[in-house]
Amino acid sequence: MQRRNRKIFRNCAALALLGLLSSCQTSKLPDPSAHISTAARDPYPYQIVKKKSPELLSLKELTTVLEDPKASNHATKKAERLMSSPFIDNTHYYRHGLPKPNIYPELGPCLRVSTWNIEKSINVAEATKSLTSASVFEAQLRPEVRKSKKARNTALRQRLALATSDVLLLQEMDIGHCRSGHLFAAKHIAQKMGMNFVYAPQQLEIDPVHLGVQHIMFPNSSVDQIACHATHGDPDDYKGVFGTAVLSRYPIKRVQVFPLKHQPYDWYADEIKKPDFVEKGRKFGIQTLFGFRPTREVKAGGRGFTRVDLHVPDVPHETLTVINIHLEIKTTPSQRKKQLEEILGYINEVENPVVLAGDFNSASRDVSSTSFGRLTKRTATNPTNIFSATLWLANITGINQLRGLLNFTKNFRDPLAPNIPIIFPNNTRSLFAMIKNYRFKDGGAFDFRGDRKHSTYKNAGPLSNSNQRYPFKGYTFTFNLPKPIGPFGRERLDWILVKSFLTDPVDKKGPYKLAPHYGETLSLFNYGVTKRFSDHHPITTLLPLEEPEP
Repeated sequence: MQRRNRKIFRNCAALALLGLLSSCQTSKLPDPSAHISTAARDPYPYQIVKKKSPELLSLKELTTVLEDPKASNHATKKAERLMSSPFIDNTHYYRHGLPKPNIYPELGPCLRVSTWNIEKSINVAEATKSLTSASVFEAQLRPEVRKSKKARNTALRQRLALATSDVLLLQEMDIGHCRSGHLFAAKHIAQKMGMNFVYAPQQLEIDPVHLGVQHIMFPNSSVDQIACHATHGDPDDYKGVFGTAVLSRYPIKRVQVFPLKHQPYDWYADEIKKPDFVEKGRKFGIQTLFGFRPTREVKAGGRGFTRVDLHVPDVPHETLTVINIHLEIKTTPSQRKKQLEEILGYINEVENPVVLAGDFNSASRDVSSTSFGRLTKRTATNPTNIFSATLWLANITGINQLRGLLNFTKNFRDPLAPNIPIIFPNNTRSLFAMIKNYRFKDGGAFDFRGDRKHSTYKNAGPLSNSNQRYPFKGYTFTFNLPKPIGPFGRERLDWILVKSFLTDPVDKKGPYKLAPHYGETLSLFNYGVTKRFSDHHPITTLLPLEEPEP
């Protein structure tokens, strides 16, 4: 009897031990029916949230915010909560599980990362149709593109590249705005493309014309907006949310969004005031010369910080961190640099690979509203203007004109061009110098390499592995006004930067696993159609999941 009891005890103990060992094993990701992952190497516990949606403001609440965005009332507090509350949707993961990596010739399994500013979501429905259907896209090609076999094939290849992105960062995404058909733009694209998504609200568009209260609240102000809800269905459809989004084939496990502390432009006070004759003249000139009609943009809120951690089993810590950038355009390069400094401070301790991408608005000038007093002050305090005036007073205007021409040529298409203060300035260089010199806490750096082998069309130069360059000088432009005049009205504003395994940003002997390859500007996808999708071109790059063959 005792021998039998000992045998039963041993069997029970063995079963208990087996159960204990099996309970200690962890999968890379939970079954979609479960909510909590226990990824062994992940630095924090996380949840794969299926869906999360903060509450939007009603039209009445938006009107209350318009009265005074800094007041302390129910509507403004609700607006503040919205700016720090992401929309998260992992529905695609719950339905289909983890994706398989795409295989690319020469590189093997890769992640494709792309970013695109879709110009206030105006043509988001048309862009989505083209991304999800090659035949729809081909039918929209301009006749000259369709007739050229090379151009047609390039356009179709670029469409496919964007459509097969594993991670797609988007800027200027609307919720409930008449210009985009009152769509939830990010959700619309994600659902049609079969992707998970995060949406980060950044601003509320509260122009009195859009809210239908212009004649009541600001009857004497300058009106250059187009009436919104009054001519587009139910007024309560208007939500006026403006922000950024990250779409991903991989599940989203952690998100941080909040307004930046550094806001160099006030989108309420500076936009609501009536423009003087200098500002009216500037707007008239832009519209006449470049075909672009600047309009008033009264908003509550400002630029924000967005971090999205994706569960990608094939990368260190099973995590790819994505930082979606949309820096301020209505300010100086030095103020944009301060915004990026703040963002980099929030991510310094990230040990896994990082993609920092989006619309950097890396222009050399300030395009914010001006006035006679502001223009006079800036002209009088700019050292380069003082130097030019000195040459003019000394009656050596020819040298000054030559200096201006040489500096324009040096900076043309290249925000990384050398900066020689006062004489040959380049105001955008310091932003990229800061990024190049930046080091994460683990010693990691952003990849600034640009070699012929890993660059599109073998156009080598700094950052060309992640951002396409022209054959001889500078980068392909990603933004242009409707009617650019030669080189004027075109800019390189959008960038992709990657932290992988480098500690030296230009170490060509360093690893190329998860480093950017074949960065490309998808200009023919955007401008090869009869009606462009956006004033920005998408850009894309590949990140190999394994070390490529040398």
